[in-house]
Amino acid sequence: MPDIRLSTFNCENLMMRCDFRRAGIANARQRLTDVDNVQVAEQVDSVFNVLSEDDRTLTAQALVATEADVCALQEVENLVTLTAFDTRYIARWAGSAFGERVLHEGNDTRGIDVALLSRLPVIFQRSHARSTFGSLGVVPPEGHDANDHAFRRDCLEVDVAKDGCALTLFVCHFKSMHGGRKRTRGVRAAEAEAVRRVIGNRFKHPADEDWVILGDFNDYRQVDGVAVGNSGLGPLLDDGFAVDLASRAIPDPFDRWTHHYPEDDVYGALDHMFLSPRLAAQNPAPATRIIRAGSPYHAARYTGLRFPGIGWMAPKASDHCPMAATLKFEGRALSA
Repeated sequence: MPDIRLSTFNCENLMMRCDFRRAGIANARQRLTDVDNVQVAEQVDSVFNVLSEDDRTLTAQALVATEADVCALQEVENLVTLTAFDTRYIARWAGSAFGERVLHEGNDTRGIDVALLSRLPVIFQRSHARSTFGSLGVVPPEGHDANDHAFRRDCLEVDVAKDGCALTLFVCHFKSMHGGRKRTRGVRAAEAEAVRRVIGNRFKHPADEDWVILGDFNDYRQVDGVAVGNSGLGPLLDDGFAVDLASRAIPDPFDRWTHHYPEDDVYGALDHMFLSPRLAAQNPAPATRIIRAGSPYHAARYTGLRFPGIGWMAPKASDHCPMAATLKFEGRALSA
C-alpha cells in the first residue's frame, strides 16, 4: 500500500501584477491566464512585481517545511504566478521545483484561485468552477438562485498516481466569514453540499473509495475543543460522509488551530483535510503536523522557533499555517 504526504496551505495573496501598458506582449492577459510556461514568466519578469519578496520567501519556506509530495494551495493568481513561485522560490529552498502544476481560473472577483503542486504524476484534473447550484442539485443559499456558480472559487478535482495507484483530491476554498460567520454560513453550507454532490457524481459508492477534500474552508466546528454552532461544514461531516483528520490525528484540541484572527484573538481551525471513510479506516492515527514557523508574532500562542525575518504582523509566510499529513492509501489500480 503506497503512502503519500499531503499538505494544504492558503498562501495569502500569492499574486503577480503586470503593467500591461509597458509589457508589449501580444494577448498578454490571455497568455498569463492560460499558459503554464516558465519562458513566459521569464519574458515578463521585468514588468512583474511579486508582491513582497520577504513574504514570498517565507511562504516558500513554510511550504517546503511540510515535506509534502503534493500541496493543495489557495489564493494563487494564475498558472504563471504558480510557475514562477515553484521555479524561483520553492526550488531555492527545496533544491528542486515540484514540476507538476495545476490551476484553473475560478470565480473569485479578486482573481485568487485554488491550485496544486505535485512531485507525483497528475493523471487527471477537472475544474468545477462553472458548476451551478442547479446543475449539482443543491438548494441555493439565501440571496442566490439555481443559475449561480456553486463555488466562490472552485472545487478542483485532481488524481495523482503513486506505485500504480491513484488517489483523488478535491481542493477547495470556501466563502470567507467577511460580514459575519453566522450571516455567511449558508453560502459555505451550500458549497459543502456542492462538494458532496461532485464526489457523488464521481464515485458510485463514495464511502468505499479513497479521496481527500482539503483546503481553506473558512469555518470550524470547534474552537479549542469547545463545540460551536452555525458551522457550514455540516453537509460533509455530520452524517459521516467524510472524517475530519485533525480531530483524530491531533489529540490536543488547543493544537489544531491554523489561523489567528488578531482583532478577536481567536485561534481557529479554518484549514482542513477531510478523508473518505475508507481512507480514514486505513489511517486511524496518521502523522499530522501544522507548520507555524512562518506565523507572525501576534500569534503568541505559538512559542516555537520562527523563520528568520518574521515580524509582529509582517513579514510572514501567510495569515494561515500549512497542514501536512502522511496517509496510506489503496486507491484505484491503474491499468498497465
